[in-house]
Amino acid sequence: MKSGGGGLFNKIILSFIVLTSNAFSQDKGLNHYQNQDFRAAQDYYESVLQKRENQAEAHFGRGSSAFQQGDLETAKQAFEQSLNSNDNQLKSKAMYNLGNTFYQNQKTEEALAFYRKALELDPNDKEAKFNYEFLKYQQKPPEDQQQQEQDQSQEDQENENQENKEEKEDQEEKQDENKEQEKKEQEKEEKEEKDQEPNQEQQEQQQPQPQEASEEEKSQDLKQAESILDALKQDEKIMQKRQIARAKSRKLAKDW
Repeated sequence: MKSGGGGLFNKIILSFIVLTSNAFSQDKGLNHYQNQDFRAAQDYYESVLQKRENQAEAHFGRGSSAFQQGDLETAKQAFEQSLNSNDNQLKSKAMYNLGNTFYQNQKTEEALAFYRKALELDPNDKEAKFNYEFLKYQQKPPEDQQQQEQDQSQEDQENENQENKEEKEDQEEKQDENKEQEKKEQEKEEKEEKDQEPNQEQQEQQQPQPQEASEEEKSQDLKQAESILDALKQDEKIMQKRQIARAKSRKLAKDW
């Protein structure tokens, strides 16, 4: 009979074949166990052992009940004592349960050893075979583990490179968008400046046009020009007279 025990390795196998023989009219421990009253089941098997301390089946039942309560040390001792049985089937199941007990104590090598011994006694034990293979291949050789770490490292590096590439592409795309935006803004500003500049025709219209002088202004300007010219001529005559006088003065001085 099989029963749960916790985790992947929870298939604790219980056998009450002998206990239901002529030696016992009824196995009360099995009833308690099936009702999940594991404390009562353990007490029952301990009471049996007080009368028959070498009863391998009772040790097996006590160990199974203790295991279900998390008392792994009591379970281990009880299963080891049940190995004194001459029944290879019971011994195989006890070894299988010892494998579970050691696994729960995180002792992998010991667990593998008891699963292997259980299979040697009963090669058809599917639970023992499954647990043995599962636990065995969990222990990867250092080379495989190193290769796995290298593969993981390479994968992480590739992912990082891909992320950097995508980030770079995003930055370049943003830069292109910024340049395009700046170009549009510059074109817009130039268009606005161009629209604000008056055209040549408007500029010519806005520039002040020279006004023609009136006849009176022309006559006054002419008279003023003639006065200036007469003054210049008068000054020129005066200068000539002075130059002649100087010349005569120099000549007289020389002759004398």
